[in-house]
Amino acid sequence: MGIKTFSPSWYFQGEVTEEERQEISRIFKDFIEDKDNFGQPPKWTAPVRSSYDHMNNEKAPWQAFFKIVGSQFERFLDEVGTLQEVEVHPLEAWVNKYRPGDSQEYHTHCGPDVNIAMVYFHTITDNDDCKFMFYNNDHDYQLTGLVDVMKIPNTQHTIPNVKEGSIIIFPSFYPHLVSIHKGIKNRVTFSSNLQVAPIGMGATCQNMGPRRS
Repeated sequence: MGIKTFSPSWYFQGEVTEEERQEISRIFKDFIEDKDNFGQPPKWTAPVRSSYDHMNNEKAPWQAFFKIVGSQFERFLDEVGTLQEVEVHPLEAWVNKYRPGDSQEYHTHCGPDVNIAMVYFHTITDNDDCKFMFYNNDHDYQLTGLVDVMKIPNTQHTIPNVKEGSIIIFPSFYPHLVSIHKGIKNRVTFSSNLQVAPIGMGATCQNMGPRRS
């Protein structure tokens, strides 16, 4: 019979092409280099510069970005599968700049209309030891002492193996965090809150994502 698992968590991981990555770099270059587009969001406790909730965030070419990465949402919908015709609504997006020593606290992306979140890894280095981590709230084995005597087929953290150009898409209620950036160059990621909804029944903002039946 063997060990069984149940209620598994999941996430989608994709990767843009080199041509798409270069195009994203080109259209975001000026925005990312302008320090006036970034600040410390007032409700965030971890040190990280972000365009989130910044008055200049709307200057970023978000509509062009979602057109470039649209094929990743197509793949996501293909692999997950849908029960009816749906469309993806990007509700908001922002750029994060992790300087040496920066991190991101434990959080989720839950909101009234948000059911999916996305992270695009724009600029990273292999030796910065800065990791995006999903956190498993159900991992209570340490409290019981089982981790001291058994090899548990369950972990407290899941760390996607990403590189520049990687995209991960996941349910918005997943807790996650970013560990301390120990490199010497800025690490840049894009984050987005989205809604997957039946066609014509989603958010009122402009739909910039794909449809799928």
